[in-house]
Amino acid sequence: MNRSSVIYVFAAVMLSLVLAACAGFDLGDVVKVRTPNTIQQTTGLASRITLNEAEAEYRAWFENTQRTGSQWKASIERAGEIRGMLSQLTLSALDSVGPTLAGVPIVGPALPALTGIVGLFIGSGRLRKEKEASFNKGLKEGKTLGGDAVST
Repeated sequence: MNRSSVIYVFAAVMLSLVLAACAGFDLGDVVKVRTPNTIQQTTGLASRITLNEAEAEYRAWFENTQRTGSQWKASIERAGEIRGMLSQLTLSALDSVGPTLAGVPIVGPALPALTGIVGLFIGSGRLRKEKEASFNKGLKEGKTLGGDAVST
């Protein structure tokens, strides 16, 4: 046997040994997959995991995301129902008062305007208090930063 045939036989034997060894384990344990940064932060996974592990973790993450999304959607729908119910109660109260006041010549048509004005006063009082508190806090901060250079 010459030298080149020995090399070919040796290469064939080594190739068949490597293929036989590969048949004994799952290649999914060898192949690595990159994990997205957001998934790493939420689940605590490593930046590179095996393919088999990635498939299992993906299924668990996806099911958890669907379950959380369903819970949030149900909560939003319940809140929407409550909002609708409160809106109906408010409108029904105005509807019950409206016909009574509609008999009075000026109050009936002025009811929407009166409601708006009351809402404006309620909102403006709260807004005024917030602005005043913000202004006072700014003065206080200015005094501490400027060494009492700002006087009230």
